[in-house]
Amino acid sequence: MSLVRITAVALAALVLGSVGTAAAQGGPPAGTPVVYINSQAILQAAPGAAEAQRTFQRELDEWQADLQKDAAVIDSLQQDYLRQEVMLSPQAREQKQEAIRSRQQEAVTKQRELENRARQRQGELLQPILDRVTSTIDALRAERNYSIVLDVTSQGVVAADPALDVTDLVVQRLGGAAPAPEGTP
Repeated sequence: MSLVRITAVALAALVLGSVGTAAAQGGPPAGTPVVYINSQAILQAAPGAAEAQRTFQRELDEWQADLQKDAAVIDSLQQDYLRQEVMLSPQAREQKQEAIRSRQQEAVTKQRELENRARQRQGELLQPILDRVTSTIDALRAERNYSIVLDVTSQGVVAADPALDVTDLVVQRLGGAAPAPEGTP
């Protein structure tokens, strides 16, 4: 064999060997300039995410039940007013109407406060998980020398090669369950 042919075979073996090693590790080979993740799949599989979601949903259900009680009280006040309206003096009608408006305004204010509280609570529950996901993605990016990690759940990615998807690597590093295949609930 000529020296050129031996060198070409050796280079091919090195390249195939490094690609095989990267494939065995999962994901695109180190140095791939652009890779992507599916952040929704990662968040669904991240340890602690399901418990955080259950906690948030339980608290949200309690707040919604409280708002429904307020709505029932207001509805009852309105029904009582309608039954008594013809028998009330103009001054008494105005007082009852004002009481109903006041309760409605209190309910609207309470709903806004609970919406703000819900957003804050969701952030409190998810932020530690998001921080861990972000640091895991950044560590993988640095370790594998990826230049850019895109998120396919954002509107900017139109099409991507599945071989560039590092979602499973991130989930593995987080210690979570493998994400369900696309189209699976």
